[in-house]
Amino acid sequence: MQALMQANAVEMNLHCHYQKQTYRNRCTIYGANGRLNLTIPIQHTKAKQHQKDGEVKIMWEQDWQKQHWKSLESAYRSSPFFEFYEDELQEVFFQRPKGLMEYNLNLLQCLMEWLALDIDLKFADEYKPFNEEENQLIQAKKETLLALPPYTQVFENKHGFLSNLSVLDLIFNHGPESSIYLEKGS
Repeated sequence: MQALMQANAVEMNLHCHYQKQTYRNRCTIYGANGRLNLTIPIQHTKAKQHQKDGEVKIMWEQDWQKQHWKSLESAYRSSPFFEFYEDELQEVFFQRPKGLMEYNLNLLQCLMEWLALDIDLKFADEYKPFNEEENQLIQAKKETLLALPPYTQVFENKHGFLSNLSVLDLIFNHGPESSIYLEKGS
């Protein structure tokens, strides 16, 4: 989200090959026992060829939404701003679009609204190869250390400050001040 705040426009490429181990279907939150990974299960194709990002379907046979929501409530119910955003997030969170990209875009638009981001979202017309250098921020298995100072978190008295979490952690803990905090980072 910090990188988005510095952009006027963002191009989404639905034609790229879906890359495993990225933040396309996962995020990390701060639970009572430390880092907690939430992963949206996807349907894998039986074909040998790669799926395109725009074609990846969510696996609805598992009740992952209910489990993830309980984790969010458990982690952030006592945070200062969870109740302020809860209803709107719940409405978006429990939608059931077929595609992962549509689900992500719905969440992204909600987050952009909360952070007062006015960014032009564009979609690429054709395939552009995945560039590991350009797309390093979406690789979940690589530790990305952003230059952001610590902020108050719900469980920091137990585990200290945890960085590189979902922007929801910041929003639930600092509400409308979150965008100001993100602007300070480099």
